[in-house]
Amino acid sequence: MTEKLEFNLPTREQTAVQSQSKWVMVLMFAVLIAVLANIGIVLQQKGSREKRPEGAVLSVKQQKLLALKLEKQGLNRASAEAWKEYLLAASPDDEGAARVWYRIGKLYQMENQYDMALNSFYRSESFEKPDDISAEIARRTQECLEAMGKFAALRYELADRVGSGIETEADKSVGEGDRVVAEIGPQKIMKSDLDRRIEHVIEMQISRFSTYLPEEQVNKRKEELLKQYSTDNQRRFFLNQYVMEEVLYRNARESRLVDDAEVRTSLKDMERSILARKVIEKEFSDEIKITAGDLETYFEANKQEYVHPERARISHILVDNKQGAQDVRKKLESGDDFAKLAADMSRDVSTREKGGKLPEWIEKNESGSIPGIGNSKDAMGVIFSTDEGRVSEEDVDTEEGIHIIKVLEREPERQKTFDEVQNEVFLALRSQKEREVQQKLLAGLKEQYDVVIHHSAFSGKDESVSSNQ
Repeated sequence: MTEKLEFNLPTREQTAVQSQSKWVMVLMFAVLIAVLANIGIVLQQKGSREKRPEGAVLSVKQQKLLALKLEKQGLNRASAEAWKEYLLAASPDDEGAARVWYRIGKLYQMENQYDMALNSFYRSESFEKPDDISAEIARRTQECLEAMGKFAALRYELADRVGSGIETEADKSVGEGDRVVAEIGPQKIMKSDLDRRIEHVIEMQISRFSTYLPEEQVNKRKEELLKQYSTDNQRRFFLNQYVMEEVLYRNARESRLVDDAEVRTSLKDMERSILARKVIEKEFSDEIKITAGDLETYFEANKQEYVHPERARISHILVDNKQGAQDVRKKLESGDDFAKLAADMSRDVSTREKGGKLPEWIEKNESGSIPGIGNSKDAMGVIFSTDEGRVSEEDVDTEEGIHIIKVLEREPERQKTFDEVQNEVFLALRSQKEREVQQKLLAGLKEQYDVVIHHSAFSGKDESVSSNQ
């Protein structure tokens, strides 16, 4: 059965009802979206609270108070970090940031973290340079560079801050260390490059004994060596050597000398030697820490090693034979002056004009070594059995001739003070610790790499050599 089609148009009332239904649907849909969005926000906030408890983030005021409290208690590193967080939270103006970074730099400097201190001082100056802290930053920057042994950088730092007073207007925009001192093709060698090279060479020179001296003495020695290159002529001479070495190196590379078998062997041997030395140096650096207390303890335990022996100052008259010695003694008995007789009768040209006085103190020792006289146990006995201001009763016979001796001064044996021998104590304790560390390191490495030395392969006395050697 066919349906009857309806061709009648909807009435005005029907159209209004349909339109109203559509708007209700849209409104309900919008409300649903809003409800879902609110639920999402609530869930997100709940998750945030679970991850970070309420009050975990400090206010700007609280952060500043924390930094101040840590600083007051001497917790310098923690205080520095707190001040950094304060900077992030507070976002102060340029002057405020400059002052806070200066404060951070001081805290790092007190902790001997000189690189971090320099970074902070330079950041401070990057924001602004308040008059009341500029001079203080300059002073502290200098102290940090000196403590790090960066004397070349210090020189440029001072030059850039103070200025030489003779630069032209065109030069004012160029830092002292950026001046070109030589060119090799397109490569420009700056003044700062030259100074770094000088400093590197000096560090290599002092590395041989740097481990045997306290850090302040190493820096002092380094500064003394740097002074050798303080004049323009000395620096030009070094620059010429530097350039010649560089062009010779480049020529060797271009000539493929590095491919030569003998050169490769030499380079390999040098590499092995350098790396082996560096392993030991690193072990020393990691394991050996000598404090002032360690030095005093070692000194007290080894005081007998630091005794100033009995010593004397003498004058002498050197003659050829016993007859000459008798003539001298007769004149002395007649009241003649010893110094005048030495000038008139002594054969020792080096002391004759000084009344026969030997320049050095004579220390009592078993070997009988006497500067200006030679090895003579008889002389040692004569000197230290004669009272101060008196002429010895016995003559001393040596290969040079016969000596008549007068003792001018005598000092008894005495215990040296710690301050007198502090450097000697450091060297002795350092050497002892190095031996201990090196023996332990090598024993461990021999075990690690399963080292076996077959001493039976050698004949004679070598068979008794310890396997640890």
